[in-house]
Amino acid sequence: PTTGSRLLTDRNRRLATRSAIEWTEMTWNPVTGCTKVSPGCANCYAERMTVRLRAMGAARYARGFELATHDDALDAPLRWKAPRKVFVNSMSDLFHKDVPIEFIRRVFAVMARCPQHQFQILTKRSARLRAIAAAGELEWPANVWMGVSVEDQRRARRAVDLAAVPA
Repeated sequence: PTTGSRLLTDRNRRLATRSAIEWTEMTWNPVTGCTKVSPGCANCYAERMTVRLRAMGAARYARGFELATHDDALDAPLRWKAPRKVFVNSMSDLFHKDVPIEFIRRVFAVMARCPQHQFQILTKRSARLRAIAAAGELEWPANVWMGVSVEDQRRARRAVDLAAVPA
């Protein structure tokens, strides 16, 4: 097991982990890797964890913290019967500029098909979030909780962007 979480024992063990994060129950990472966009990224948990996972031989992290989408992880929530609070992309940012909109749509489609779960998404890329929402690119299921990270006053505009999203 990794520090801060314990791996699931079912067939999804490489696709999700139970979480020690107090505001969620598990994580689901159809995207891994990222790039820094603000001071809030300076001590990135996901980047540090990637170093550990790579050293442990985890295939998803063979290329380190390079952004990657994982088609094989998409259907994992469809197999979880009991309702769960799920942090989406604890190891990335779903609204990263290099995550194709088509892939984001697929993630949202899975969440829509799992109304028993509450999906929690955080982003530091609120401008892209807002642009995608304004363009009507996504259907926003009621079980998707959207949030933004606002680490200082200079990033307060992220909250304004979030308020414009129909989540």
